Amino acid sequence: MTTSRARTDAADRLTRVTGALGLMWGVVLMARGRDVWVAVDGRVPARVDELALPVLGVRHFMQGGAQVMAPGRFQRLFVGVDVAHALSMVAVAAVDERRRRPALVSGVAAGAIAWLSATAYRW
Repeated sequence: MTTSRARTDAADRLTRVTGALGLMWGVVLMARGRDVWVAVDGRVPARVDELALPVLGVRHFMQGGAQVMAPGRFQRLFVGVDVAHALSMVAVAAVDERRRRPALVSGVAAGAIAWLSATAYRW
């Protein structure tokens, strides 16, 4: 096996692991998003937040599935979506005190996933 091929295989494995984590996180948000919010924030989410949580879960689930099935194919898109998510959550945290903690947790998670995905392929 060539060094380049071994590097690609390792990058694919890391991306698939990241995708599997995204799939699981998506399922958790779709099924128990309210409980996650309460655990993070200590308060019950507003109705609009309760509606947004399963939508975010679907996003994580779909992206995770794509990463598992085709890890190298849309890598820049995966990173871009997670960076946009992280930046939007920082903006929410900056202007909305009520949503600050959940937004920061979500933003840090998205930033970490973006970093892992980008690092996998060193683009």
